[in-house]
Amino acid sequence: MHPANVVKTLLQTKGAGELANLNVQILTRGAGAQFALSLPHGALAFAVLEATKSTLSSWFPVNFAGPAFDFVSSAVSTTICSVISTPQMVLTDRIMAGYYPNLAHGVRTVLKTDGVQGLYAGWFAALAQKIPSYGLTWVFFQQLKIARNRWMDHEATNGENFGMGALAAAATVCVMIPLDTVKTRIVTQAANPAAGVHYKGVWDCFSRVLKEEGLKTFYAPLAPRLVSVVPMIGIQFGVYEFMKRTIAGMPEKGPREGRREGGGWDAVKAWGRRKVPSLAPESDSPLSQPPLSEIFDEIEDAN
Repeated sequence: MHPANVVKTLLQTKGAGELANLNVQILTRGAGAQFALSLPHGALAFAVLEATKSTLSSWFPVNFAGPAFDFVSSAVSTTICSVISTPQMVLTDRIMAGYYPNLAHGVRTVLKTDGVQGLYAGWFAALAQKIPSYGLTWVFFQQLKIARNRWMDHEATNGENFGMGALAAAATVCVMIPLDTVKTRIVTQAANPAAGVHYKGVWDCFSRVLKEEGLKTFYAPLAPRLVSVVPMIGIQFGVYEFMKRTIAGMPEKGPREGRREGGGWDAVKAWGRRKVPSLAPESDSPLSQPPLSEIFDEIEDAN
């Protein structure tokens, strides 16, 4: 999805002139840097998110607070991961905008002109955009899962997880695109040789763009932003749920679809017995003895 992100960045940084002469070289600018820096960021982000949500749930076991837990977990994850994501954003945004030719040149230039702190230019602006964006996306996704589970009695398929992730991302992008434009302007301004008076902060940038360029400027990159983010988040959440299920040993389908030998129902029983050893037939626990084992067989026959 990187080419769409390049187009979005050009629209946000007054680099629209290059849009008339797009080629493969322009559309792939920063792809290598994005890939290399996304690996540690993505791994840390989901690890911190799950750990935070698990901790909050153990402290406050209140069902109605689920959306709040989702948002807070995402906010904590985003803040901690900003140590990695901010340099990633600074370098890749500037490469995509055409200010640096590659990652190595970008790192050398930033360190030479601004030092290590230059890698964290626009840190507050990035958090102001990312915390609500990532938080809303995660909350929307979790609420869509809850709504879906009320109507369906089997584990969500990969396609369903992709669809819910894509829908959550689309809703968030439409709400947060103005802040994304502000963030990109602030992050790239230091490297823009054509920049005049720099923006002083998030509010200064927002108010000046609104006054000088109009509301349409915030939404000009909406289409490429949707093209890049919606399938990306759909794939990300789909793969994330698939890996969780795979690692935990959970089947994709529910009992109704596991009629054949070795199918989903067998996997459900095996998973349950791994999680609760006293249910295993060879266990000494009275729970593993008839009539429970007979009930298992009756349920299996019924399905």
